[in-house]
Amino acid sequence: MLPLNVASFPVISCKALNNISGIKAKCVTQSLSKYQETSEDLIYLPREVPKRKIFKWIRHQLTGKSTLKKLVKEADVLHYYWGPAYPNASDLRWARSFNKPVVVEWLGSDIRNPEVLKAYNPYFARVYENGYEYRENESAENSQKVQKFFSCVNATPVLCPEMSLFLDRQLFPAFRLIFQRIQCMDIIPEYPLVSKQRPLIVHSPSAIYAKGTNFILPAIEELRKELDFDFVLLHNITRQEVLETIKSADIIIDQLVIGGYGMAAVEGMAHGKPVLSYIMPAVFEAGLPADCPIINTNSDNLKDNLKKLIQDAQLRHETGKKSRAYAEQYHDADKIALQLANIYRDVIRAVPIKNT
Repeated sequence: MLPLNVASFPVISCKALNNISGIKAKCVTQSLSKYQETSEDLIYLPREVPKRKIFKWIRHQLTGKSTLKKLVKEADVLHYYWGPAYPNASDLRWARSFNKPVVVEWLGSDIRNPEVLKAYNPYFARVYENGYEYRENESAENSQKVQKFFSCVNATPVLCPEMSLFLDRQLFPAFRLIFQRIQCMDIIPEYPLVSKQRPLIVHSPSAIYAKGTNFILPAIEELRKELDFDFVLLHNITRQEVLETIKSADIIIDQLVIGGYGMAAVEGMAHGKPVLSYIMPAVFEAGLPADCPIINTNSDNLKDNLKKLIQDAQLRHETGKKSRAYAEQYHDADKIALQLANIYRDVIRAVPIKNT
């Protein structure tokens, strides 16, 4: 898996795949972050090293690309996240020359097309012109460029329902549906207590405008005037610290803008918490299960939805139990690893044998 540990998906997937007999999975990342999970299967190969660090730079020039090329040559399947390892996509040319099957999983700004999303999502359209943090990275041109790179190696896209909305069906007539993943069995759910009268609300945004934090904070302040609850905003802390706080939470707010839920919601559900997030109708039409327990929330109904949960401990508890059951059914990494293994076998069988 390469070239980035996006949202910890590659590391989580590798751990689950390595529990399957006959499979050995490795993860290569070109960047490290305190927000990401690590493991012994993770190999750090930075794309660039500053020239001021002369010895590291020389070593990187001599061994960086050759190490990745060797790993590409040894692999039976290459599972990409985000985009090529290098701007000129030389790693994809290696894949083609070595006749390697390629699977690609896009997760967000890599192929999100603002023009497409605006047509589906009025909340995104408003925020896009007013502070949206990923505006410089997301465009129709970038989405097309990334997809063309992978169409040239006949890659097989594996996508969650939300991301399938941005797939160019002329380049990729077919794709495999797959969901975000987490090691559910490593998480002991702590359902909101029915006896708890002062609930804790948690929001952990990676981007203030893209997640709707600028709508959430005023709503919280207004609700404080009439209701008794605690609120914690988690920002710029490690993933482990976020998970520790989620354990004691009673309500999780994911996002109100993008139109699909991310890892914060998945983690919240796996911990047995009710989760608020905006999911646009098109995502359900694209394959999201109708029984998704996420409380569909936007900037217009945020206060009402929060008020119901703050005032009703039984509702929090019951929704938390539904959340955990949903996470186990659709987001468990061990189950998804079996799906991935089948996809890998399919793409291996589909690779034409080169004449030597």
